[in-house]
Amino acid sequence: MKIKFIFISILLAINVQSQIKIQEHSIDDGIVHKKIINTIDTLSIDILKIDLSTNKYELRTVKANNLLNSKKTTSGMIKSLTDSGYKVIAAINGDFFESDGEIINNMISQRKFVKGVRFTDSPFNPFVNTQFAVIDNGKLLMDQFVFNGQLILPDGISEPISRINSIADSNSISIYNSFQGKFTPTKKENWYISEIPLNIIRKYPDTLFCVSADSFTHSGNREIDSDFILSANNKFAHYLEREIKPGDTLKIIFKFNPNYLNINSLIGGWPRLVEDGNNTMKINDSLEGDLPRFSKIKHPRTGIGFSKDSLTVFFITVDGRQESSSGMTLMEFAELMIDEGVYQGLNLDGGGSTTMVINNNVVNNPSDETGEREVGNCIVLIKKQKE
Repeated sequence: MKIKFIFISILLAINVQSQIKIQEHSIDDGIVHKKIINTIDTLSIDILKIDLSTNKYELRTVKANNLLNSKKTTSGMIKSLTDSGYKVIAAINGDFFESDGEIINNMISQRKFVKGVRFTDSPFNPFVNTQFAVIDNGKLLMDQFVFNGQLILPDGISEPISRINSIADSNSISIYNSFQGKFTPTKKENWYISEIPLNIIRKYPDTLFCVSADSFTHSGNREIDSDFILSANNKFAHYLEREIKPGDTLKIIFKFNPNYLNINSLIGGWPRLVEDGNNTMKINDSLEGDLPRFSKIKHPRTGIGFSKDSLTVFFITVDGRQESSSGMTLMEFAELMIDEGVYQGLNLDGGGSTTMVINNNVVNNPSDETGEREVGNCIVLIKKQKE
């Protein structure tokens, strides 16, 4: 009887093993791609594990076509970098985005603001979403970054900058740069606006000294032919007109709460899945306004995470909405991250956007019938150039 039980157990183990296939391939020094095909749960999973301690790689955020309102496939963004001489090893799609490609959260690329907001622009929740950041020294962060810009006028008075490259609130100050496009937004009906170009004359960590390069205009759609356009509306428009003259020196402080300095790259997601090694999905309904139809139904998923010592980064995708892979709930996705060694983990845009590219090849199976979807931004892994 005991022999029969052992024999049955061995058969069951062999049967399970035959239905879960794991393949691992070394992509480069310290980089391993793991492919998991699980026919029991109908899952196809791709995990890229990146050892940053080799100091050979750089994580970078990329905005489609370097424009806020633009889309491109993840592989297309890689091609643009490759054509510019970069050695791009891998990438995953990034933040949630609007139909025109505008991402819903903050974004910084190569120390330049693509977008700065206090709260997410998502129509589904008014929360501050968790974001993933890389500091200049390579340190990794995951936090709820709230944009908190300041404009220091010639007389030393400080005024808040509400947004960067985002639709302004009434009675506010905004900044626009080249990521906005060729022109500032169209003036809203019955609004009074004042816009003036600024050029950078000195830079310090997260602080810029700028000179006002021209006079104010009031019609909107001002050409962005300087480093920035300072745009104010209604009461702030009248106020800044009195305080700023052509040739004046102003100070602009770009910062966040929490006040992290020297952020090189920043990208948003929704919601946080893993915090300090714990699955946060049990409480994320209250933390980040999670929606049951989004979190509790199986979908394709994309996520990024890193280890407790911040030396290992994980790119993870789970295919879904297809016969070969049903996708995961966010609870399941968080557990997958923890099982793989993720200590801090963030969910990125999933569904038809879910894409992982390694060595210029899409290694997962995007769920859209048309193939790889155009997205708003992505996270890339670049091999550093030899100095």
